[in-house]
Amino acid sequence: MKTAILTFSQTGNTLKVGNAISEGLRTKGHETEQTRYLHRKKWNPANADLIGLGCPVFENLPTENVLDYLRESNHDFEGKKAFVFITSGGSPGKSLWRLAKAVKQAGADVIGGIQIRGAVTVPTKFGEFIDRPNADDLRQAKEFGVAVADHLTDKAELPSQFQIDPNEGGRLYDVLGPCLTYLKKKITPLATCDETKCDLCGTCVFECPTNCIKIRNKKVVFQEGCMVCYRCWHVCPQDAVSIQFSPKDGFIERTLYSNRMERRFGNIGNDEIIGPNLYTDVLSRKIKLKYDRHNPTAEFEYRQ
Repeated sequence: MKTAILTFSQTGNTLKVGNAISEGLRTKGHETEQTRYLHRKKWNPANADLIGLGCPVFENLPTENVLDYLRESNHDFEGKKAFVFITSGGSPGKSLWRLAKAVKQAGADVIGGIQIRGAVTVPTKFGEFIDRPNADDLRQAKEFGVAVADHLTDKAELPSQFQIDPNEGGRLYDVLGPCLTYLKKKITPLATCDETKCDLCGTCVFECPTNCIKIRNKKVVFQEGCMVCYRCWHVCPQDAVSIQFSPKDGFIERTLYSNRMERRFGNIGNDEIIGPNLYTDVLSRKIKLKYDRHNPTAEFEYRQ
């Protein structure tokens, strides 16, 4: 059986989960191929028996670029089996169910899904869950792949933890997330480029998930369509990209997604280690994400 997986992963967290799922499928004889969203034109689900879609969670929702892609790509998944997976550094709300719903609307029969914790690299919450997904998370992802294969070949019932519950996550953050996404887009201006620093390397253009960054007349131009992921700000090797973050360095986000709030109203357990919020060091550029175009990572380093 052939499996085609499309994964949006800016820092490698979701990609690792996709790799682990693939490993589980391969132990059962599945031929798997995972394509990064940045190379989505090469993704060919038409010849696959099983498809997988994976992405991180932004503001308690599956990333909007993936949802837009599913609506606009004209892929016909009719008659195909599918699974979904997400990574989340905070409370995911109903993101797994929402992603599954989008895949179903493209015609597929979604048989299950999994959500895994991932390191947070959003500037105003940077550093939380720094070691996730860890070995236990990836072992669970592999088990999910095995369970999906067993379900398809042996008609084995999918374990309850891999079934998608439409009622899970429907508390505060399921409503708050979409509202905050709207608010961020209204109060966070488009990025700007310091032409005295920019060397036109094109890194920001390559990494932009909504294709809203262009180079025209030897200048970097930011267009409408930004989903406020801050990837261009993170990866610019010359620190030429500037962003006016929401009021008081993301005070609203840091308050609404504080440890106390997410433990009380979200899905973060009392015994789960969140880790430090390093936003002050990130915003002052003392910390820089390590960047590798071919192998995305959430690892970072302090500058001298």
